Amino acid sequence: MVVTYIYHSGYAIEFDDFSILIDFHSDVKRDEKTYWVKDYLLGKQNDLYVLCTHSHPDHFNPEILLWKKEKPNIHYIFSKELLFSQKTLPEDAYYLDKGDVYEDEHIRIEAFGSTDVGNSFLFTHNDIRFFHAGDLNNWHWSEEVSKKEALTCENNFLCELELIAERTDHIHVAMFPIDPRLGRKYMRGAEQFVKRIKTDYFLPMHFGECYDKANAFKPYASKHGCAYLAVTRPGQSFCLY
Repeated sequence: MVVTYIYHSGYAIEFDDFSILIDFHSDVKRDEKTYWVKDYLLGKQNDLYVLCTHSHPDHFNPEILLWKKEKPNIHYIFSKELLFSQKTLPEDAYYLDKGDVYEDEHIRIEAFGSTDVGNSFLFTHNDIRFFHAGDLNNWHWSEEVSKKEALTCENNFLCELELIAERTDHIHVAMFPIDPRLGRKYMRGAEQFVKRIKTDYFLPMHFGECYDKANAFKPYASKHGCAYLAVTRPGQSFCLY
């Protein structure tokens, strides 16, 4: 199994007989002549699942809906928020709201909530559990808002985190925001996540070009028995399991 950081919150996961692409924003080069998605992933013969957690333009690029013209075995599983926001049509995808489940012979996807819009996704293949947070995070903005407002934001996150923990106490691979814009306590949500739920591998997202700040989370992750996978460039791959 290979996990590849595409860009921003976009990740690709390749298995032997299918692949998953989550929250595609923009493509990146795989080598001098080809791109990761439009050339490599779309060119593979096996099934491709395209997941989208919500309609924000840094998580949803409408270009993805054009791919079905060149790849018939593509499956779109979106948050129902894209439908509500009128960014997509009912026939464009299979839609999940919080609490909904999609399941077929390859994958099981459960939709959880977000502390922004849309959903986060817990998906399973061969008893390996993956979590993509979308925009679920402790968006406390404690240096910009009142203490009361910051605590409300934190409580909202902790409630969602508890719902996930009730479903599973072990996630093998987590993709989660580490956003330096939050100020000095920008890693707080990620800290709370790995402290509450046993996580084998942690991959950062939503950090822009601030690779060093995202990778500063490694010592805390290690303290909780979690292997932090340091991302240093778009298109970087990790072989797991």
